[in-house]
Amino acid sequence: MAPSATLPEPEPEYIVVHGGKGTIRRAILHGANQKPTFSTIPQVDFSQMSSSSLKERKAIAEQVGSAFRNSGFLYAVNHGISRDLQDRLTRVIQEFFALDEEEKMKIHVNKSETVKGYEALLETKLDDKTRGDYKEAFAKGDDPYDEEQNAPPGLDMSRYPKNGNQWPASPEFRKVFYEYNAAVQAFSKKLLRIVALALDLDEGFFDHMSDFPMASLRAVHYPPQETSADVGIGAHADFSWFTLVNQLTDTPGLEVLNHNGHWVAAPPIPNTLVVNVGDFLEMASNGVFVSTIHRVINKTGKERLSIPYFFSPSADVMIETFPTCITEEKKAMVPIRAGDWQRERLLRARYKHPSTIAARARGEI
Repeated sequence: MAPSATLPEPEPEYIVVHGGKGTIRRAILHGANQKPTFSTIPQVDFSQMSSSSLKERKAIAEQVGSAFRNSGFLYAVNHGISRDLQDRLTRVIQEFFALDEEEKMKIHVNKSETVKGYEALLETKLDDKTRGDYKEAFAKGDDPYDEEQNAPPGLDMSRYPKNGNQWPASPEFRKVFYEYNAAVQAFSKKLLRIVALALDLDEGFFDHMSDFPMASLRAVHYPPQETSADVGIGAHADFSWFTLVNQLTDTPGLEVLNHNGHWVAAPPIPNTLVVNVGDFLEMASNGVFVSTIHRVINKTGKERLSIPYFFSPSADVMIETFPTCITEEKKAMVPIRAGDWQRERLLRARYKHPSTIAARARGEI
């Protein structure tokens, strides 16, 4: 009998993501080819993050460092933002997205030079294989002309266009939005000190980098997807120090890509924040911390609401490699100005925005 022919190994499948770090091709591994990687998102208790005990703060930093090295994601438990505030925030966001499209379009992002305000369904497209991101959103960013942001004295106002943030007619929406913004920013600044400890840096290492942070708060509404080919938001990594996502409804959808190319669910857990590493932190840590690819797929048939807070350095900060992350094998990165890099990332994702079209015509992106 003739020997049986050896079947060729099947071609590996890949997940391809286009982002600010370039094109990422992640092989989908199975069986014996799989690598050690995460299959769940860890929880970290932050109730003692402001403890007077350095030992207690370092214990939290050790857990944060482990999560940021392994998965780039964690659930923040006992973050200190009141349940009442979160409930009021959910209500005003639901009321906003329930408005007629004509009313929401009065503050469309195309009327803002900084791409702030309302975005309709399918206006962004982070996955080229889809028709666009099946979500609508409202965003505010760093804007010294909003008195609630308490811009520091001496800030160069010429860097900020006056047609930045836009607000719906409801004064309660703006009031509650800024109340939540203050609460989540306060937590973020404390977390940044924990991150410094996790990287063996002085606890106040980042303080001067957050005088007027590029902090964007974005309410997102994911309707039930119409087709199996739709995505709520395509696979991407964030361009922040880190992002804190409050999943306001119990509708799942957030998924995180592990090193085997498998999607790991990050379902809503009541009264937690999902925290993930952004590109700024990955770059400056020389890859010690991982800015992990994630997406939202809403196949539940129910609406989903979330509100991510993107916490980034001040616009004029030069991002360079942290001194504790430089080795013989991993040299220091070429410094970049945070504001320039973030604006380029933002415009690449908003391919229909007038500022993007103009920047593309100038060869800037």
